[in-house]
Amino acid sequence: MPSAISRSEKVAGALAEARAAYAKVNLKSQEIHKESSLSLPGGTTRNVIHFQPFPLIFESGNGSYLTDVDGHSYLDLCGEYSAGMFGHSHPVITKAMHSAIDSGFALGGVNKFEGRLAQLFCSRFSSIEKIRFSNSGTEANLTALALVKAYTKRNIIIVFKGGYHGGLATFGKDGKVTANSMNVPHNFVIAPYNDIKALGEVVAEHKNDLACIFLELMQGSSGCLPADIDFIKATRDKATEVGAVLMFDEVMTSRMSTGGLQKLLGVYSDMTTLGKYFGGGGQNFGAFGGKEEIMSIIEPGHPGGAYHSGTYNNNVTTMAAGVAVLEQVWTETAATELYAMGEWLQKELDRVSKEAGSILRVTGVGSLMTLHFSTKDVRSAADVQESLVDLKELFFFDMLKKGFFLAQRGMISLMTVTTKAELESFVEAVGQFLRERKDLVC
Repeated sequence: MPSAISRSEKVAGALAEARAAYAKVNLKSQEIHKESSLSLPGGTTRNVIHFQPFPLIFESGNGSYLTDVDGHSYLDLCGEYSAGMFGHSHPVITKAMHSAIDSGFALGGVNKFEGRLAQLFCSRFSSIEKIRFSNSGTEANLTALALVKAYTKRNIIIVFKGGYHGGLATFGKDGKVTANSMNVPHNFVIAPYNDIKALGEVVAEHKNDLACIFLELMQGSSGCLPADIDFIKATRDKATEVGAVLMFDEVMTSRMSTGGLQKLLGVYSDMTTLGKYFGGGGQNFGAFGGKEEIMSIIEPGHPGGAYHSGTYNNNVTTMAAGVAVLEQVWTETAATELYAMGEWLQKELDRVSKEAGSILRVTGVGSLMTLHFSTKDVRSAADVQESLVDLKELFFFDMLKKGFFLAQRGMISLMTVTTKAELESFVEAVGQFLRERKDLVC
């Protein structure tokens, strides 16, 4: 008598069918990808947007929608991995960028926007007394790490399992850096995430040479896994206790309020890194800032100081877009409404999952969330790795077919231009998926 087909075997079969169906209706994307792969490893310059059998090639974006080269339209729930928070080609941001271009760019000196942008950030983030700009969140993180080492004259940096601070500072679920990692060669010590006892032990062991405790308030790339408030408070206490710098990576989570997630939590760092959406979605952006005592190390002429520069750190169009974002677009009202919309969506997705009796689980904070298929609660990067990854990929392809684009890893980054009615249609699509794939998700 033949043995019963396991869920994993059923998912594998359904996924193979979904990939084949996808390939049949995206012939132009396939052709462009094939040609691009002759010159670009993987056909793209960003590994995160590649998927099998080939990634979608997008033609355009407008408001909350994307259109691919084969003419399919999608509600954009990926939001450029949180960088496209204001939708595609927001008119206020577009106007600011065009005006800056018309006035001349690559000026080779100080421009009129950068000082104003710095003032706006310092007025919003109470933990940032002075700030500098860079070209990405990755660059901001790496520069800030070098700065705190110069400031403390210490070498060890505590990071956490599942942490991601850019492609050059990423740490696996098992607390190890893989042999083929491209991480920068800092003296990283990897501690368990959300484990106060383990944190205390690691800090005690390295207290004499501990430069920094570096924490995401929610691990974004690992699956939108929030840090417990008591754990966050413990990082603050331990850093203060041993004279180390506490640095929050708010490249993603700064969107939770006009003063970042740290403002909502009431726990403040010595240094903060920013990135993503502050460039309006159409410009590279990164920033790092904090206590004046630390930031003064890069003050020109500072005795024994450090040197920070970069040709495009004050890129005119980025600076102009940033000023427009903070002065006109990213208001207190906009931040509050987006956070509330995200919390509502998470509850709605939980509701349809429970109604279906499914293993779909949602983790996240506010407008950033990730969908997982797991038989147990998801609290760590290890839990994410143990979830049904193939089922998540099947969900991705089924959502594409229904007209919704989200990150293949299940991540959703809401945009301010997306309406509640549009999100209600997504909730309904998720419910349909859970009914259609009942034998796989229940």
